[in-house]
Amino acid sequence: MLAVSVDDTAQTALELIRSSNLAGNIFYCYVTDKEGKLAGVVPLRKLITAHKETKISDIMLRNPIRLTADSSADTALEFFLFYKFIAFPVVDEHGKLVGIARANDFIEDTMAIEEKTEHERDDLLKMIGIQLEEFRKPTTLKSTLLRFPYLLFNISSGLICALITRLFDRTIDEFIFVAFFITIILGLAESIGTQAVAVTLSQIEKTIKLKRLVLYEVLVGAKIGLLCGGVLYAVSFFWIGNQSFSITLSLTILLTLITASFLGCSLPILFKKIGINSAHASCPLVLAIADIVSLTSYFSLGTYMIK
Repeated sequence: MLAVSVDDTAQTALELIRSSNLAGNIFYCYVTDKEGKLAGVVPLRKLITAHKETKISDIMLRNPIRLTADSSADTALEFFLFYKFIAFPVVDEHGKLVGIARANDFIEDTMAIEEKTEHERDDLLKMIGIQLEEFRKPTTLKSTLLRFPYLLFNISSGLICALITRLFDRTIDEFIFVAFFITIILGLAESIGTQAVAVTLSQIEKTIKLKRLVLYEVLVGAKIGLLCGGVLYAVSFFWIGNQSFSITLSLTILLTLITASFLGCSLPILFKKIGINSAHASCPLVLAIADIVSLTSYFSLGTYMIK
């Protein structure tokens, strides 16, 4: 920034400008008092045309519009849009001049933030099975054709789960209460898998410690599994009265949530390692695998434990 003292002359100010090493264009010359507080601003045109012995205090504009050091980005943007200035002085809590906010730099930062936000939005849409092409001249047929391939994961996993259920039909016939908790197990697996995918996609570009990220999510899944398993152990034992089944249910939930957390975290990382957009390791893929693993574990463990 360029600042002169309120007691300087126009000649002194011009010599300061000539000897300064400031890069870029200089549009405003700010004026400070003896304590360094912002006192005014002198447009360069007015400074150049003034007599060389003219005091800065005589030609400066007093009480200029200013930003404070703790102003938010939104506040600064409103200032640029409303006042149409190309720069604003920035003062601290005591009114001392500490810097300037330039429109060019601010606009570049704003565009970078908007680009990052748009990228994160695109990843979120891909994660839930929606492609960007759908928003370019959208039609119901186009949306249908773009979304349907993602739903094939659900169809495929549903058919496999139906086959798994068919393989354990004797267990279900003999112990019908086993079927009561299938939706809870699959629902928990899908919820924790979705959360793990979302957390991983938000952190994957910010950290190089990917193994630690996987371990963290697995530990979170294990602790949530212990809590959910404990709750359902109490509920199932009070309802069914079969301790072996209650243990089976709680162990299945623990294994399911650990597996779903691992898949939700490791698949996006794997995709990144092999050069595929991490967002394509979407929830439909993670949930399809988690459903199959969960149901297989549930029926296998249940058949062994109950019998």
